[in-house]
Amino acid sequence: MSKILLVEDEESIRGFLKINLQRNNLDVIEAKSGEEGLNLAAIEKPAIAVLDVMLPGIDGFKVCNKLRNDFPDIGIIMLTAKGQD
Repeated sequence: MSKILLVEDEESIRGFLKINLQRNNLDVIEAKSGEEGLNLAAIEKPAIAVLDVMLPGIDGFKVCNKLRNDFPDIGIIMLTAKGQD
């Protein structure tokens, strides 16, 4: 089963995504912050990371850069709920 790291601070969005990913037989590792996501990535070595752009502490773009440096083969999907002004 492929591991997916899901980094999303909004519990409702994280829960919705987790349920749908698990329905497709994916092993979901959850994190509520960029720091937690980076720590879990180092331990779990996921194949894919789904990152919220706006996270508390380290934002999704910085998490993405760090993951790219540490795990060059990881797939990364960026999420945002921010609309246009």
